[in-house]
Amino acid sequence: MTNNTIDFENITFGDWLVVWFETYKKPNLKPYSIRNIEQMIRLHTPDWLKKMEMKKINVFNVDRALLEIPNGRTRVYARQVWHSAYVKALKFEIVQKNVIELSEKIKYQKQHGNALTLKEQNDFFNAITGTRYEWIMKFYIFSGVRRCEALSLRWSDVKKDEGVILIRGTKTDGSYRYIILTPQLQEILNEQKKLTRKEKRTRFKSKNPDLVFDYSPAGVSHHFKTYCPNHHLHDLRHTYITRCAECGININVCQQLVGHSTTNMTLNVYTHVMDDFKRKEALKFTVNPSYYTNN
Repeated sequence: MTNNTIDFENITFGDWLVVWFETYKKPNLKPYSIRNIEQMIRLHTPDWLKKMEMKKINVFNVDRALLEIPNGRTRVYARQVWHSAYVKALKFEIVQKNVIELSEKIKYQKQHGNALTLKEQNDFFNAITGTRYEWIMKFYIFSGVRRCEALSLRWSDVKKDEGVILIRGTKTDGSYRYIILTPQLQEILNEQKKLTRKEKRTRFKSKNPDLVFDYSPAGVSHHFKTYCPNHHLHDLRHTYITRCAECGININVCQQLVGHSTTNMTLNVYTHVMDDFKRKEALKFTVNPSYYTNN
């Protein structure tokens, strides 16, 4: 099958996913989103479903395929990818109905981030001191960027004269942003540059010298777990937002710094932090015992 000789009449789901992805998704999305969709097609769409002709796929086939995906979050995203592909197929009249839309909805409760406590944060800093991943881990916690945003950072993105860092957002258009080059971040970047120069003389030679942090996403997540086993790497982003709230940083400023599309996403963290703060303050209340003695 080539792009010019597509047999829409008997096209399989797998072939259509490739055509749909290459034609309508790959040219228009950011690398992060492209990778996620590609993985949903390649790794999480069962081979037997890919081999079926689209016009022969029914709702039961879809439900059974979804049940083969063990992770709830992955199952939700796979269903979204299949649904989007079917929407376009319906327009081409490859199918008569969107069977993905008729399939069982996935019940999945999104897990909220769990910020490191101050003690956990101090223990984490002690654990990473002197390691190869020290400065990228500190960059995460002092900037609040997403995993792949740090891994996409180039030295040319650090605008020292302007006092900002360009973050090439990997999720939405709004996540493409500038953050402030604080003294802490400047120190982290200086130390990372020293480490990079040192590694040029060792077996850890950079494959891409333009990148500030030339590490693999999986490697960064794996090493984080060795230093902080009770958390996920994304919790460092949640920790940054929590520290912003504790420091009294304006919520709108924080939203722009972390690249949230809406204030509500940031507000969820702020509300939780403020509730804890109010609870601690309320516990300070006592009634003066001498009041009862004197009256």
